[in-house]
Amino acid sequence: MSLIKIVDVENATGKVKDIYEEIQTVFGSVPNGIRLWSINPDALEAQWNGIKVNMGMDLDKQKLYTVLRFLIAENDDCEYCTGFNKAMLLNMYGFTLDEIINIQKDISTAPLEVQNKALLVFALKSLEDAHSINKDDISNLESLGCSQKEIFDIVTSAGQMRIVTTLFDTFKVEIDY
Repeated sequence: MSLIKIVDVENATGKVKDIYEEIQTVFGSVPNGIRLWSINPDALEAQWNGIKVNMGMDLDKQKLYTVLRFLIAENDDCEYCTGFNKAMLLNMYGFTLDEIINIQKDISTAPLEVQNKALLVFALKSLEDAHSINKDDISNLESLGCSQKEIFDIVTSAGQMRIVTTLFDTFKVEIDY
């Protein structure tokens, strides 16, 4: 059980109720990981909008962002996030368990396009040692066809995932999948 009170679907009102109804339409339920944000309706709205942006990406970008979230969750030892993103990789994107295990050992084995693999490596590097990022890193990504917006967005997503793992572990979000 979460250490802070999250709004149950049955007790939701106002903006939270409206967002929950939209989430239920898409997912069939409102996962605890999303319900955590109900403590602050504006944060819930922002989180849901971010999820919708990810769902609107092309399939290759969705895979990239899911691998990124999985690896960050695994690194941060966030059980909820690791399991949730691992299930997405298996069930939505057709990854095998062996592929996932190999990605954990060596991210170069990720079944992603070259450009997306480079974005993945860059985003993880930004979390591990942002001070080491230099112009050559950006130039390398641009030479592969990455736009500055893509580079900015992947680092933003990596940072947001770090926040999510911290919140989920701090408030003990209960696994519901």
